[in-house]
Amino acid sequence: MSNIILAIDSSIDCCSVAVYKKKYIYSLSEKCKKKHTTQILPMIQETLLKANTEFKKLDYVSFAKGPGNFTGIRIAASIAQSLSFSLKIPLISISTLAIMAEKAWRKYKQKKILVLINAKKTEVYWGKYIRNKESIWIGEHTESLIKKKIIIEKINNLKKKWTLVGNESQLIQVKNFLHINNTKIFSPNAKDIIPFALLTIKNKKLFSLEENSINYLYNKF
Repeated sequence: MSNIILAIDSSIDCCSVAVYKKKYIYSLSEKCKKKHTTQILPMIQETLLKANTEFKKLDYVSFAKGPGNFTGIRIAASIAQSLSFSLKIPLISISTLAIMAEKAWRKYKQKKILVLINAKKTEVYWGKYIRNKESIWIGEHTESLIKKKIIIEKINNLKKKWTLVGNESQLIQVKNFLHINNTKIFSPNAKDIIPFALLTIKNKKLFSLEENSINYLYNKF
């Protein structure tokens, strides 16, 4: 029997839950702006029910560790950490920006992804992700918090063509971008955590407590 994995994301204005069981992903996603606390637990219960499973049968729990909404990230992390501790199962955390890149691959089969998530009035979370020949996303080292006013400059300094994804339309206007072949607007989804979790399990590279810490991404460049 395959491992059963619960994945949780509440890092921005949507909540999503996914359960991987017997090579199938059961998932649920809802808009939940400022209602993460009241919506995420019923969504977990509903998704477990859809998968015909229960908490005690979980083998792994995974979550989106950010960057993103401060409160939303903490909610997902707290739930995942509590389940990991109480069920004595491994915990796996994945960057929200990497999850966005995986969703771009799942939906559009794009391998060179720029990810932008709105942070504050003048700042944005930024990451450059490339899917290599082994289907591994490389790019977490590029993640930063940058000023919105330098987005165009940074993109125009790139080489080759990239796909730009973001959670808000005003972040990805294309008229001044030289090296963008596609732009897509969407939110992260917990089902896109599953491929990362499976790869982690396959490689037997479970994260330490420090590596599973929340990624607030305060650094700038």
